[in-house]
Amino acid sequence: MEKSQELALTQMRKSVEKLGFSTEKYGDPTLMRFLIVKSMDIEKAAKMFVQWLKWRSSMAPNGFIAESEVPDELEARKIFLQGLSKTGYPVLVIKVCQHIPNDILQFKSNLFAP
Repeated sequence: MEKSQELALTQMRKSVEKLGFSTEKYGDPTLMRFLIVKSMDIEKAAKMFVQWLKWRSSMAPNGFIAESEVPDELEARKIFLQGLSKTGYPVLVIKVCQHIPNDILQFKSNLFAP
């Protein structure tokens, strides 16, 4: 990694902390994606990263999707929960060929129900 990239990552971590969030769970490649998308503009990348963190926490508040949230998909053998990855993240396998477009309304209502 170039020194300019390392410096940008350090500055982005500081900018995210100033916005009241932490980057300790995320490695350099994740943060670098945001910097690249925002043309290495540190402030814009930090804001986008914080928005992504907020979105991620609203979509999966526990950090993962529990079996109780997707019982129909598990029963239909569309998805399989495979435990944790080497780094501790949940692994979910989705068999797209099992998806029937007609039941998308049921899937959305289950997934986004309050």
